[in-house]
Amino acid sequence: MARPVTISNEQILEAARIVFVRDGSNATTKDIAQQAGVGEGSLFRRFPTKEALFSAAVVNPSVPAWVRELEALVGQGDLRANLVSVARGMIHFAIEMLPLVMVTWAGKAENRSASAESLEAPGVRDRRHLTRFLQQEMEQGRLRTCNAEAIARMFFGACLNLVMDRITLRQSLPLEEVETFTEELVDAMWVGIAPV
Repeated sequence: MARPVTISNEQILEAARIVFVRDGSNATTKDIAQQAGVGEGSLFRRFPTKEALFSAAVVNPSVPAWVRELEALVGQGDLRANLVSVARGMIHFAIEMLPLVMVTWAGKAENRSASAESLEAPGVRDRRHLTRFLQQEMEQGRLRTCNAEAIARMFFGACLNLVMDRITLRQSLPLEEVETFTEELVDAMWVGIAPV
């Protein structure tokens, strides 16, 4: 009789993310297994190679929580408050994912192009969801009719830029600063997108 699974794939992937961010391409499956509290055999039963584990941990094909919440927000509540919430969700997701993207970019040249293509897809996908959300709000008259994709790019880019600045400067991003930044970002953008 097989032993029941006591650790989820997501727990293994979270351990892998920690080790990949810490050690970059020097990360070993032994270190990842130790971080996850399992044997290396458990890793290889679920992910046949280190590359497969890296891909599953870094690419993170799941849709972020902030994107999943967009559909429920369309036409509901205070739009400005919704946009602040979306921006905060983007920033918190970027804090987790941008270090992994940087690890991928710093990796071996032969792995970089395949991984970069995979990493780009979720960001593009997420921005498209944001664009669609903005379009739906425009259709309901809750936003001025304008180029939703341009607004989504500015909004998305501002949030990612804040996180990237902190990562490159090796500074933390306090919650209070995220709260202030997102409110000021939405206030600044609101001038151009508020319904007429």
